[in-house]
Amino acid sequence: MNSVWNTFKAKREEEDNKLELLLLQEPYELKGNIVTIQISNGASESSFEKFRGDLLMALRDGLENDSILLKSEIVDVAREKMLYTDKEKFEHLKKKYPALKDLQERLGLDPEF
Repeated sequence: MNSVWNTFKAKREEEDNKLELLLLQEPYELKGNIVTIQISNGASESSFEKFRGDLLMALRDGLENDSILLKSEIVDVAREKMLYTDKEKFEHLKKKYPALKDLQERLGLDPEF
């Protein structure tokens, strides 16, 4: 499976389609005859559909199995909260480096200044 997938990806690299290459680097899972590719955002779904048929044919030919099915699944990616203010940034750093709290108290530092 991996060999067929990588061969297809190599052919797409020659065509220099960056969006397709990004989608082909997403994790996939094979359960029985169903290959599920996990897509990290819904906007990429339409791009995947454009080359889905070509990928399906490559998998069927390479694996010599006409009953292979290919589907996509959109997965939520956990995103960290963006730090905007100086206070938020300093609090984040204090959690990461506890010695900063001691320095703040000793030196009388104010992150808002």
